[in-house]
Amino acid sequence: MRRQRPLLGTFVEIDAEGLPGHELERAVAAAFAAVALVGRLMSFHDPDSDLSAINRGAAVAPVAVHPWVARVISRALALHRLTDGLFDCAIACELVRWKVLPDDGPVTAPATMAAVHLLPDNHIAFDTPLTLDLGGIAKGFAVDRAVAVLRRHAIRAAVVNAGGDLRAIGPAVPIHLRDPVDPSAIRFAGMLQNGAIATSSAATTLTRFGSGQVSALVRARTRQPIVDCDAYSAIAGSCMVADALTKVLAQSRQPDAPCFRRLGAVGFITPSHAQQRFKGLDRRIADPYFSNAPARRYRA
Repeated sequence: MRRQRPLLGTFVEIDAEGLPGHELERAVAAAFAAVALVGRLMSFHDPDSDLSAINRGAAVAPVAVHPWVARVISRALALHRLTDGLFDCAIACELVRWKVLPDDGPVTAPATMAAVHLLPDNHIAFDTPLTLDLGGIAKGFAVDRAVAVLRRHAIRAAVVNAGGDLRAIGPAVPIHLRDPVDPSAIRFAGMLQNGAIATSSAATTLTRFGSGQVSALVRARTRQPIVDCDAYSAIAGSCMVADALTKVLAQSRQPDAPCFRRLGAVGFITPSHAQQRFKGLDRRIADPYFSNAPARRYRA
């Protein structure tokens, strides 16, 4: 069974098998409901979301949030430390200033996730006014939640794909990468089994601001936009981790960085020009994935 719905600002597709038709339909519907809940809780655009409540009030007093929001922020804090600050959800003030995100709240000064605290009973507090955006990790978390729901319904073979953030369980499935500028250029990259892949590129959000260009990808340390159009991919055991690591790779351009090894993840870069890519540009990165050797398998 394959179903698709517009969620999280993209299309979410679930492909599952292994149960009678009505049971499978119920399982897939429950998985979509989990994805929709993540969207409602963590939307930057929805003033009624838990994320908006945090941004409005956590610098004044601790704000109670849904356990899923607390879990995502806890993981984001751990990734912030593990990546030496390269993964930072507190870059949203720049995205608001550049008009990549809507200006729906008080203007805040630059800060980092070091000022964010997860308190008992799922409460969040800020040391200083700041603006969080969970867009760099929430979509991956939503995919993971969908997979967890499918597993609870005894489904053992499925693929959940949210606009390129993908997780597979069961038999290995092929991974295909699109050129970030020319979506018609696609290349096989290997087989994914019981793991997740996510890809980020400035090409999808590149826009003009003042006399220059900006995107939704930000260099956490300098607060400058990433404007190259390469695609940055990460494979990991969970889609949440893969999603977050694409932002780290976009800044460091180091697929062999220590944080990837510690998380059991694999990173690679797809250069933006299809013709150059197929000629082997940046072969140090591409060769392990785009060779004619037997298909590489990635496992959680």
